[in-house]
Amino acid sequence: MTEFTAEEIKDNVREWFSAEGSKVESITNPRAEFVFKVKFMRFFFTVVRPNERNFIQVESQVLISPQHLKVLTGEKMKQFQMEAMKFAFEQGINLGFVKPHQGQGGQKPPGPGFVVSDRIYDDAFSNDRIWQTMRRLHSAVDMVIALLNETTGKTPGKAPEPPDQGPSYYT
Repeated sequence: MTEFTAEEIKDNVREWFSAEGSKVESITNPRAEFVFKVKFMRFFFTVVRPNERNFIQVESQVLISPQHLKVLTGEKMKQFQMEAMKFAFEQGINLGFVKPHQGQGGQKPPGPGFVVSDRIYDDAFSNDRIWQTMRRLHSAVDMVIALLNETTGKTPGKAPEPPDQGPSYYT
């Protein structure tokens, strides 16, 4: 397998998403060599290469919709999280849950939600590996949303477009 430099990986990732028809937005972060925000199929993803690391991290953070939160009791939340964790374990993806934290200036915090993620190490980097990782993560987001719908008995309509800085509500 060909070894790529960090700059070549950055260029290849940008080119791959552009070729797939995804808009690639660069985000500046002093802790990363590059950060891209992309919409792949239906969901937003962040692609990050931390400074001095030999991998890219791909993740998607999804907030639970207000419609779901209205019926998501503590017991139902626990049931949803257990089912989602079982699914993530079976599929070999990383899944975490996000709790809201109070923002500055008294802003109401977003959340709760969940994050799916995976890594692509430099020694396995290829266009096919990007495709496989993106498809697995996209499918995982879809499935976790389906589990949430099943747990709550809700299937809300299209959520509003999220602000650029934060995670996305699913659509």
